[in-house]
Amino acid sequence: MAGRIPQSFIDEVLHRTDIVDLIGAHVRLKKSGKNYAACCPFHNEKTPSFSVNREKQFYHCFGCGVSGNALSFLMQYERREFMDSLEYLAQKAGMTLPETSQGHGEERASRQPLYDILDAAARFYEEQLRQHPQRERATQYLRQRGLTGQVAKEWRLGYAPAGWDNLLRALGDSPEQVALLKQAGLVIFNEQRNSHYDAMRERVMFPIRDFRGRIMAFGGRVLDDSKPKYLNSPETPVFHKGEELYGLYETRQARQDLKWVVVVEGYMDVIAMHQAGLPFAVATLGTATSTVHVERLFRSVPDVIFCFDGDEAGRRAAWKALESALPALKDGVSAAFLFLPDGHDPDSLVREEGLDAFRRRLDNAEPLADFLFRHLSEGLRLESLEGRSRLANLATPLLEKVPAGLFRQLLWQRLSTLTGIHNPDSGKVPPAAAPSPVFRPPTPEDGDDDDDGYRPPMTTQPVRAVYQSRPQLVPRGRNSLSLGDRAIQLLLQKPEAALPINADRLEQQLPLEGALLLSVVRFLQQSPGSTSMTLLGAWQGSEEGERLRRIAEDTNFIPSLDVDGELASIITQLGIHTLREKLADTHGLAAILSLKAQLKELEEEMRELDNKRTD
Repeated sequence: MAGRIPQSFIDEVLHRTDIVDLIGAHVRLKKSGKNYAACCPFHNEKTPSFSVNREKQFYHCFGCGVSGNALSFLMQYERREFMDSLEYLAQKAGMTLPETSQGHGEERASRQPLYDILDAAARFYEEQLRQHPQRERATQYLRQRGLTGQVAKEWRLGYAPAGWDNLLRALGDSPEQVALLKQAGLVIFNEQRNSHYDAMRERVMFPIRDFRGRIMAFGGRVLDDSKPKYLNSPETPVFHKGEELYGLYETRQARQDLKWVVVVEGYMDVIAMHQAGLPFAVATLGTATSTVHVERLFRSVPDVIFCFDGDEAGRRAAWKALESALPALKDGVSAAFLFLPDGHDPDSLVREEGLDAFRRRLDNAEPLADFLFRHLSEGLRLESLEGRSRLANLATPLLEKVPAGLFRQLLWQRLSTLTGIHNPDSGKVPPAAAPSPVFRPPTPEDGDDDDDGYRPPMTTQPVRAVYQSRPQLVPRGRNSLSLGDRAIQLLLQKPEAALPINADRLEQQLPLEGALLLSVVRFLQQSPGSTSMTLLGAWQGSEEGERLRRIAEDTNFIPSLDVDGELASIITQLGIHTLREKLADTHGLAAILSLKAQLKELEEEMRELDNKRTD
């Protein structure tokens, strides 16, 4: 279950949350019957197949299969943990998380004071930028970079004055406050002197915000020739430098309909591009671009442009970004690379060339595939067998990082064209379809209306599940649902179908891997009236919850028009399979006869069910 947070509390949070308002803040929803439709935020599409149902507080995409409730949307869209998402929704609903979970309660209790002290530090730095007698160097630097006072205010820029204890004296008025400052990375302890001192001194300060706009860290830029030029807060309980992106919160606030994001190298580049009218720039925090960074960006936009200096260091950084992007390049997303002229950064180039010229540069950015093969081919003589062999050896491990799909196939085709080497993906058999039962599209006379509010868009005909033969158990390791998971899928579609199931008999008949199905059945029987939203929320934040989410999002999911009948068939077939396995391992005559009698009974039930479903 969901940690130690009471399920009743989670249910109440979801009850008070309007999923249409929540998703509508991120996705442009349009009323469509009693539902709301949009292009799916989780995959690239032109025809809306993403449906949000206010009555059921549930969303589902008929294109990629993603589905869930308000909690799962925040977790998937923002890539945040369960507790963060629940706390956010609870606060919006005017509720406070219960302290029944010692671990989570202590974690929240320790985090909130950190956010408070970080915000207090931001206010202190802002005040110093406005009032400190030595602020001139900081304000002059910002003016030289072309920033207006309004932009500095919007981004909460500040100034850390010279001196060892300005912030410490302002905020560290008790041992508890000093301990918080240290935990937040704002002061450092000197063991030799047995005293603390400010971590940031004589620097322009850039607050770094999390996905909710809370300040979680700072970046500081020196005002002289000291090193390092930029200094970031250390790792803290609320800040993980290798996962965060500067400007992502501001970018989302500026544009709800983001289509692409530009990754630049510095804070000033991000702010300058926003000020110039390009409010879709972000930057890593002094670290190389990671796969985590790229995955977070592709959750927000389908297209990412990496913008680097054109020198050797910039090209090395670009290559690292390319390697990090490869595992995230599922179909429907794309990456490109823009290399800047020598001596320029995005800030200076926008000011020198103008906005339109810089947009043209972005439009002409080099696609990832072109950069990949151009870089690997440098110095190779592709007219020779040795050169082509070398290219294939260099490219193969990189292409294998790309998820299976059309883009990966096209990359192999490009390599095959360049080298003449066989494309290893071309002969692969497509993944197996969903486990039997076998589904086929309906004929026109099949078209029953499904009035539960979860219809595909008008461009897709209603779908009827047609059993061509008895469901077959799917061997483990296949890329398709097992019968047990299909049963769970049906219970997500119609939770009340669990009520007539004999749970005790089911427990005896299920294989070991059927524990989750049994738990779902017992939960639904103990909580009559539960919805699919309640069911997904009950296990949210656990391994079982992740499995439930994957089952709900399976791209082969087709709603059944006979949930009860299909469910009964699956459960009976699972029982038959379990009994046959027991028979193979049983040696006593009496036990064998007993199992055979049970097996005969179930096989007769199966025949009756088959006859009913084919009538």
